[in-house]
Amino acid sequence: MQEDLYRQLASRIAASDEQAFDELFRTLYAQLVSYSFTYTKDKETAVDITQQAFIKLWQKRMELDVDKSIKAYMYRIVRNLSLNHNRDTAAVDYIFDFDNLHNGRHTADEPFADDESADTPARMKLLEQWISSLPERQKDALMLSKFDGLDHQEIAEIMEVSKNTVNNHIVAAIKNLKKRYYQYLKTSHAGYV
Repeated sequence: MQEDLYRQLASRIAASDEQAFDELFRTLYAQLVSYSFTYTKDKETAVDITQQAFIKLWQKRMELDVDKSIKAYMYRIVRNLSLNHNRDTAAVDYIFDFDNLHNGRHTADEPFADDESADTPARMKLLEQWISSLPERQKDALMLSKFDGLDHQEIAEIMEVSKNTVNNHIVAAIKNLKKRYYQYLKTSHAGYV
């Protein structure tokens, strides 16, 4: 019985029925937030990811395969967005792990682990240069998040944009920094890559 309801909602959503979309949202929203939370361990992030998943559904509604479970489709979107968030957050946490850089603590698989002569202040300066070279909106969002500790809603209010836009700026900034970081590793520490 439940599957018939989801199949009907999928067909109606594929036909751009906003009421069906709203019904699916009300039916699955809490479950999907809870599911995302199992990956992200952060309620606000889980809410953001779930909202992004519904936006993605609406944007791709014309491509929906109404013979497949829309519920499974939504869970898959939330899972992928949650895993992407965790991957991007882990990369940023590594790049911004100032305490470990400053105190010289490294793990064996880090590129600088065996480099006793590594100049931490020079690397910090390099990171500052990379950040300053980011596009202005990316830099602002990243600085407010990582250095000022503001959440996406607070940053959105300051920047006068949506929370999704803030998230997009931060993700783009992280990708830019990761790219610069990996280029640095390849050129400076080829033996460790």
